[in-house]
Amino acid sequence: MDIDAVRTVLAVADAGQFQEAAVDLRISQQAVSKRVANLERSLGVTLFTRTARGVRLTVDGQAFLPHARELLRAAERAAASVRPGDRALRVDVLNRRSAPAEALHRFYRAHPGIDLDVVTLPDANVEAAIEAVHAGEIDASFRAVPLLGCGPVFRPLGRG
Repeated sequence: MDIDAVRTVLAVADAGQFQEAAVDLRISQQAVSKRVANLERSLGVTLFTRTARGVRLTVDGQAFLPHARELLRAAERAAASVRPGDRALRVDVLNRRSAPAEALHRFYRAHPGIDLDVVTLPDANVEAAIEAVHAGEIDASFRAVPLLGCGPVFRPLGRG
């Protein structure tokens, strides 16, 4: 289903007129009419009755409207889930019972407004964690990183 067509149908329903919806969407009235007609054709129903004063939702249009609104909300949530700054901060910890995991838990309790997604990567390999940070799959990783001649040393990995 074309999200722009659904957005257009909602604009027409809210405005009550194709022309006003076109102004709100910053597209031509012809583009609004085309989008609505294409969506109606793909659904096999008529969503609006055209009147001298504008448009009125049909019974099918009334049934479609709340689902269309939810569809747009879901599309926005989907986009926000991967948009940096809008999505949860993804942090990898080697073990959820480790000191870094406990520190993240305390941080979350102290800052409940921050969206935090604590994950454990399936591969305990440090190189895989570094690659996941570079690939943008996670934002940070807390791992014990062995240094030559030293044994394990705790070092947070993060973008930067």
